[in-house]
Amino acid sequence: MSGRRWSAVIAVLAFNFFEQPAEAQQRREREPNSVYAERRAKLASQVDAPIILWGFTGREEIGQDYVFAQEENFYYLTGHNEEGAGLIVFPAAHGDHGTAGASWNGPHEILFLPAKDPGKEKWNGVRMSPAAPGIEARTGLATVKPFPEMRATVENLAKLYSAFYTILPYEKELGGYPHEKAVVDWLQLAAPQVRLKDIHAQIAAMRPIKSPGEIAFLEKAIDLSLDSHIEAMKMMRPGLYEYQIAAKMTEVHAMGGSEAEGYAPIVGAGPNSTALHYDKLSRKIEDGDIVVLDVGAQYSGYSADITRTIPANGKFTARQKEIYEIVLGAQNAALAAIKPGVHFSCKGKKDGLMNIAYDYINSHGKDREGRPLGQYFIHGLGHHIGLNVHDPGESCGPLRPSMVVTVEPGVYIPEENLGVRIEDDVLITESGYKLLSERLPRNPNEIEGIMAAAMKERVHQGGSRAGGDSDVSPGTAATSEQIKSLITRYAKSVDGADTDLASQVWWDSPQVSFIHPLGHEHGFEQIKENVYKKLMGGMFSERKLSFHGVAVQVLGDAAVAEFYWDFAAKFRKDGSPITTHGRETQVYRKTQDGWRLVHVHYSGMPVAGERQGF
Repeated sequence: MSGRRWSAVIAVLAFNFFEQPAEAQQRREREPNSVYAERRAKLASQVDAPIILWGFTGREEIGQDYVFAQEENFYYLTGHNEEGAGLIVFPAAHGDHGTAGASWNGPHEILFLPAKDPGKEKWNGVRMSPAAPGIEARTGLATVKPFPEMRATVENLAKLYSAFYTILPYEKELGGYPHEKAVVDWLQLAAPQVRLKDIHAQIAAMRPIKSPGEIAFLEKAIDLSLDSHIEAMKMMRPGLYEYQIAAKMTEVHAMGGSEAEGYAPIVGAGPNSTALHYDKLSRKIEDGDIVVLDVGAQYSGYSADITRTIPANGKFTARQKEIYEIVLGAQNAALAAIKPGVHFSCKGKKDGLMNIAYDYINSHGKDREGRPLGQYFIHGLGHHIGLNVHDPGESCGPLRPSMVVTVEPGVYIPEENLGVRIEDDVLITESGYKLLSERLPRNPNEIEGIMAAAMKERVHQGGSRAGGDSDVSPGTAATSEQIKSLITRYAKSVDGADTDLASQVWWDSPQVSFIHPLGHEHGFEQIKENVYKKLMGGMFSERKLSFHGVAVQVLGDAAVAEFYWDFAAKFRKDGSPITTHGRETQVYRKTQDGWRLVHVHYSGMPVAGERQGF
């Protein structure tokens, strides 16, 4: 559907919402009453007895942090998001006649709401009530009665019908079982002679096909999620805690109109990247960590589900990038096959999307022992999203237009503290699919670019506030002077090609890195050999590195320094001179031995001379 048409849909939905008096618990927006009525009518056409449902009562949780959210199936049929409601829908096929032979002369559907309680509303805000003016037009149901009358109505119906439909108790991820059991217990007390039949399968079969309004809400939730992931990429750096990243992301959601998260945010760094539903968020993010961000907003009850995996310091290691690109390749292979009629996974069938992704992962790359990576892809490829982040939808059922699903391959290698998941939300169209989360980069180079630009911006802001040659923000002056002292020693180590002095500045770790005009060195031993010994000591007979315009930004246990430099030297081979100048960005880490250099990005720019520079 075109962007113009979607704008029109959203405008209609917004008008439908704002023309109504605001209610304390209602969603940001809801679909027109006619949409919910059509769903109830479709359900009524499939049954031969009344459908009796309860919404949540508001007593399912007792914690002070509980915010009411309606039972999904009840909301899907009513659009009503307040506690203590009930619904009866009568079968369409049998007209006004009950299965016991007697006649039912009442309405074809009834909504039951709690009576108005001014005392409670002083504490909890205004609620809809059966006696409210225009309540029928506002709810879209022609008959609205006080909830206490539901028991008498059910008792009378038991004289006419030998069976009722409801949602029978079953196990599900988000704890629906106690609610359904409470409804069944109540029905068995009110009408012990009536046989109860399950309506869950019929509702579940309807929910995967999303209406235009549902798709619009999902797109809003997805857009908010994309915004939060981009902000996370920009703020990510060693020294922060996982919970700080999650806090920023949920702030972005809330500021954009999200009522809640679609699920508990997952921010897993280093070893936590390999735990699928990690939710402690307590680890301090370290340099060299890879970080899985599985965070999705909810909007008007509809949940996005987005995952990106990014490097803590802004640069994937070679191994991290290898695994990332394998996962990305698997996702692209699955996306290329998506169209109506395909399925995620069916036993005994090899043409499913899951097999496509698995085969790609299993045929690309190895673990440390040389074994294929398929064993580290430990979950399904995707699922439906909607009112639940794991919305109803069969993994073996064919995909159909207007379904919205995730595609989320992953590889998790605990022995390497390396987990990678890439998850996107996809709308199935008549001819293929639309990637609803396309705005959020998946290419690792683009992710690194966003993070590098954000780091430069932080350094620029830190170096521009005082307007002088040097500035400190937001760290202390003492720490800034320590970093400047290390920069001076670093320059001397370059001048003298002095590896002993360099070892007092650099962190002696295989995780450190040095980007310079001739290459990218990984690990301190490689830096000593290639930069200090071969390049500085072997290529040049004289060297002089001077710097100016130092800006230092202290970020907890990390610090970023940026400065401009001038480099003058003579080539050892023939004594010809070289002069260059450029810009350098350095990242320092606080260790038990003090501050140590962990990353250098050394960008040289040639200056006119007898020979070209780098």
